[in-house]
Formats: sequence, C-alpha cells, structure tokens
Amino acid sequence: MLRQLLESHPKILAEAAIAERLRRDSKVTLHETLYNTPLIYGPEESRAIMTRLYQEYLEVARDANLPILMTAPTWRLDAKRVAEARVPETINTDAVNYLLGVRQEFASEADILIGALTGPQNDCYRPELAPDADAAEQFHTPQIEELAATEADFLQSQTLPSVEEAIGVARAMRATGKPFIISFCTGQDGKVLDGTPLEEAMERVDQMAAPVGYYVNCTHPQFILNAYQDKALDRLIGIQANASSKDVTSLDGASETQADSLSSWLSAMLRLHREHSVQVLGGCCGTSLAHLQGLSES
Repeated sequence: MLRQLLESHPKILAEAAIAERLRRDSKVTLHETLYNTPLIYGPEESRAIMTRLYQEYLEVARDANLPILMTAPTWRLDAKRVAEARVPETINTDAVNYLLGVRQEFASEADILIGALTGPQNDCYRPELAPDADAAEQFHTPQIEELAATEADFLQSQTLPSVEEAIGVARAMRATGKPFIISFCTGQDGKVLDGTPLEEAMERVDQMAAPVGYYVNCTHPQFILNAYQDKALDRLIGIQANASSKDVTSLDGASETQADSLSSWLSAMLRLHREHSVQVLGGCCGTSLAHLQGLSES
C-alpha cells in the first residue's frame, strides 16, 4: 500500500509533533525513558489528550482530502528499555494496536497508513555513539521483528544519526518483508550528523538494503535547500521538519518551544516539495496543528 500511495499521490501529509506537544501540556506527565508511549495504558485523561493530537492531524488530512502517514509511538522501545521501565512486554504491539484503533474510530475516506517506528540505539544527536552496521542489525532486530508481526502498514526508523546504524536497521527491516522508510537526522549543513552528505548516505544504504525511500527529520527545511541547490535528491521522499532553524543539538532539552515564523517554514517546505519532489510533508520538534494545516492548504 505504501508504494502505491507514493506512486499515485504527489503530496502526502505526515504527522507533526506529538511527544513534544504532550511535554508542554501541564496535565500530562511523560515517562522518563519511554516518553509518551506508556500513556496508551492511561491515566485516562492523558491518553485522551494524546489521542486528540492524533485526531487533529487526521482531521487536517481529511479536510484537505490528502493521504497521511502516521507512526505509532514505538520510538526507542528496545527490549532493554522496556524491561527497565517495568511496563508490559507487549508495549510495542500494544502501541501499534492503539494507533490502529484511533484510525478505525476515525470515520474518513482519506487514505491513512499506520507505520511502526524505531529509533537509534543511543542519542540521536551523538553519531559517535552509534553502533556499526552489524551491531545495529543485531540490536534492532528483536523490536523490528515484533513490530513487523503487527498489522502496521509499514516500518520506519527515525532520527538515525549515522549511515552505519541505518544500514544495520535497513537490513533488519528488509528481512521482515514489510515496506520500510529510513529517516536521517541531519544538521545545519544538510549532512547526516556523522558528516555524510545526504545523497551519499542514501546511496550507501541502497546498496545494502534499499527502503521504499528516505526522510530527513529533526532538521529545518532550509538546511536541505541550502545544501542541495544543484543536486538531485531523487530518493528523498519525505521530511518531518523542525519549526526552528537552530542547530538540533541546541534544541535538545530546551525549556520552551523553539520556532521560526510559520510563513518562512512553510515557504521552505513547499520549495522542497516543488524543487526536489519531496512528497511527504510533516513536522518534528516545535511544530503544531498550525504547521500541518499550513502544509495542507498550500
């Protein structure tokens, strides 16, 4: 379904921020290591607040008659973190089923695909801590196999800071037979945080285990425009962009939401869409309902 959607729709939405918006809500307390994922079990008010954020994004897609790709809150839910957090061992599967349930309850004729999400083994802003390809494949395989066994429509790995780790993740995802997306965390120079130019990073992963396509996330769209003005990025299908043009490392743990003007953000996003045919447009840190509405209306 993912490939067919990409082939038939020039513009597709992705969700904007979820965890960060919840972190700014005084009624919600996030888990120290698993963030918003345990909210699928309650308390009821917090679960309802999270569900409403997903519904807001679904409503934007429905009103604009655009498809949307959503991802379950399973980022960095590897076996070690799950065990240390003392939550149900089935939390990965439960989180996917939670979002599938949100989709099922949402009456809409829009195309809605649900992805199962993984993240880096270590800090997404510190590529020097990333494992090599073999170690990454071994580490991520258990979670990826569990997610692949759900009814999620696709797999996605997000905020990857190094090409080596991306290769390992891609090999593990390819082995499941499910379609998958690899998303790199990139810096102000438009490169993956390990220093690899984006076009080279995509080519290296393609040679080992090609995904359906690539995203960049946790970056500002202008960084990509500046770095690749005269270069084709044919394999870049999506961006979930930060609202701020500050360096990603300076945004980590910021006490307040950081955001540039909405109009400048939208302008850069739409240039990426037009000039580089980036189809899937969504938000990351600092983005809100207004950002996705702006994308849907432009």
